[in-house]
Amino acid sequence: MSSNQNQSPPLKVEFLRIKDEPFRWSNSIEVVIVLEGSIQVAIADENRILSVGGLEIFNINQVHRLSHTHDENLVLLINIDAEFAKDYCSDLSTVWFAHEFGPGTNLGSERVQEITEAICTLITPVVNNQSELRFLTLLNIIESLLDLLITNLDVKRMFEGNPIKLQRIWKIYNYLFNNQGYTNKASLNEIAAMTDEYLNLDYLSSQFKLLIGDTLQNLLHYLRIEHAIKRLLTTNLSLVDISMDSGFSSPRYFYQKFNKIFAEGPKEFRHENKKKQEMMEHLRESIHPAFVLPRHKELFHSQEAVSNVPNKWINLDLFGDYDPRSTSVYMIGITDLIHCNLDTNFNQVLRVHDLSPYQVFGFERPFNFFLNKDIQSLTWFMNQLSENNIDPVFIVRADHKGMSEQITAIQRFIENYATIYGAEHLKGWKIEIR
Repeated sequence: MSSNQNQSPPLKVEFLRIKDEPFRWSNSIEVVIVLEGSIQVAIADENRILSVGGLEIFNINQVHRLSHTHDENLVLLINIDAEFAKDYCSDLSTVWFAHEFGPGTNLGSERVQEITEAICTLITPVVNNQSELRFLTLLNIIESLLDLLITNLDVKRMFEGNPIKLQRIWKIYNYLFNNQGYTNKASLNEIAAMTDEYLNLDYLSSQFKLLIGDTLQNLLHYLRIEHAIKRLLTTNLSLVDISMDSGFSSPRYFYQKFNKIFAEGPKEFRHENKKKQEMMEHLRESIHPAFVLPRHKELFHSQEAVSNVPNKWINLDLFGDYDPRSTSVYMIGITDLIHCNLDTNFNQVLRVHDLSPYQVFGFERPFNFFLNKDIQSLTWFMNQLSENNIDPVFIVRADHKGMSEQITAIQRFIENYATIYGAEHLKGWKIEIR
């Protein structure tokens, strides 16, 4: 993974008592879990109370605000740095996290509780040993967290069985979010035309409501207001300039939409929140983990309580295109396997696998099953795995055009291996389509 000394910490975990924070946003995935009492969560025009066991997740650079209720609260706040996360999940910009908006995204209280408990178990080593964790251990925790969040909370999961519908919706999503299309003064009809989706707008809007909990029109207003908030709190631009920069057709229309969401106008909003920004350190109280962990033993299991039984399967992607210049600890060098440092290279793979047993290992270039050297190196690798009581899981991507050819190539290799070394060596081998 790439590293940058100027980056924020890749993973930040805090226990806080929330008072009355300003609206804010950060270049991170932010997870909030309420451990005691309750807090109020505001995301632009949406306000809701989060009570004990409540889970909220904020997307990268999403404007939000946490504030107190009449209850005393205790909150777990987790931030995963976005730039660091993108090294692990290259398509992070297409992920939209949600869990309790529309009927398609609502997971239900039992599943949310399971996810919350899994998150707390994963970050227990961090809160116990903030300054002593090995980097690869921290990396394993971050990647496990991302896997958990993306698998359960990415709203695309509701369209998994309908790739055509997902592609249509995501084309517009990409235009609005990643290309900041909302800053253009485009109508819904124009947006549909720009993205080549000449669909009935009522239908399109209803699909967006399923996806993110609101209509396309309201999403457009939300994105423009969110953009305006960022300009209000980080610049000295005039309200007229901000309204035009945010994609509103006129300053008057901007004021109307802003006043529908917030009790105060944009000028008063800017003044109040800038004042709170300056006092941020007084608007939350940091609580040391030593005071929290004994009270919440059921959530924060000790490291000893987490199973250390080694995983006997290693996930291998023989067909992925990986950057040979990458320093990723999950990329195996085929040239190293063939030419030199065989044992050193393989032992490094074993060490990383022990720390991150569910990670998919890739190779610096796709395997060529018609090239003798590649077959020799893969056979050597399989023999090394066998000697260490580890079985391969060959990963095939379901969305790959050559999926059937890949499966056939793996099956042919397995048959040849069994002919030479015996079928008993294949008992734990798997081909898994993902």
